[in-house]
Amino acid sequence: MPKTYSNLFDEISDFKKLRRCFYKASKSKFYRHSIVHFNHNLEENILSISQELRDETYQFGKYRCFYVHEPKKRLIESACFRDRVVHHSIHQTLEPIFDNQFYYYSYACRTGRGHHRAALLMKKWVTLNPDKVFLKCDIKKFFPSIDREILMNILSKTIADEKLLQCLRKLIFNAPNTGIPIGNLTSQLFANIYLNELDQFIKRRLRIKKYIRYMDDFVLIADSFVEAKTLRTQIENFLREKLNLVLSPQKVQISICREGISFLGFIIKSNEMRLRGDFFRRMNKKLQKARYRALLVKESEKYNSHRGIIHPYLMTLNSYLGHIKYCSNNKYLKKVILNVDLGLLKDSEIC
Repeated sequence: MPKTYSNLFDEISDFKKLRRCFYKASKSKFYRHSIVHFNHNLEENILSISQELRDETYQFGKYRCFYVHEPKKRLIESACFRDRVVHHSIHQTLEPIFDNQFYYYSYACRTGRGHHRAALLMKKWVTLNPDKVFLKCDIKKFFPSIDREILMNILSKTIADEKLLQCLRKLIFNAPNTGIPIGNLTSQLFANIYLNELDQFIKRRLRIKKYIRYMDDFVLIADSFVEAKTLRTQIENFLREKLNLVLSPQKVQISICREGISFLGFIIKSNEMRLRGDFFRRMNKKLQKARYRALLVKESEKYNSHRGIIHPYLMTLNSYLGHIKYCSNNKYLKKVILNVDLGLLKDSEIC
């Protein structure tokens, strides 16, 4: 049985912590109207949130819903800024507690365990086991499919604070539609808590030594095709019976490691790691959009009065340069990326 924690709610509703969470929630967004309005009476607003939480009268507000289309169409449900301050406070309190329970090779939305570390570990395993068989799975519509009651039951195994559990129930069941909203900071933590049940099943019951998960995308290495197919059936049964989830049939893949694994935007083989073609095309498209936005910023001179702010185009460019350095053909990719910039954005045009 996991260790239980009580008396956490006072920490979440603490005035000083909520004020620190305001600055976390508003980081890089201080120009937005909702944040400017909240900041105008900051002390009063924080005190009001703290008091309402302590009185158990705090009500989470409505969500703003919109779609994004990269890399595929997703519904984003964004909470109001007042609620996001509370989300940060909840996340800062619960994250250290649950992170100690998580499987070591679970990489998404965890401090020090990011996208690139997961891909490099996968590269190491493929290099050391080229003749073994991998099973790659993806959960169908993961965030909308999370069962809220099952999530609450999992949370209650660790949290013994009734006030906090009631607050979490309000937060989880206030979201529109089904499951948990993609746009919430707390959703990232809740998703890891939910799938930690799968991690523990695979490691403790199935006893798989090489298993890695990045949110709902996971890979494990087996000794044979027969074993991989058996593992797939066992995992499907566990997800359906215990977590009310199903795998995406078209995204389940069983193959030999030396043939390569498509994982986190990379094609990973024993002797190389390259970008997937669709990721490469999206990268070029985003660079062109960033350049266009940079020219608009230049025309409006929005950034001329703010020295020290990194130009938005350079932020996009640097992020992709940092991403491709892990690829085997990084010199070629770097040349392609920098050619997007040649003759289009002179040094004198960058603030």
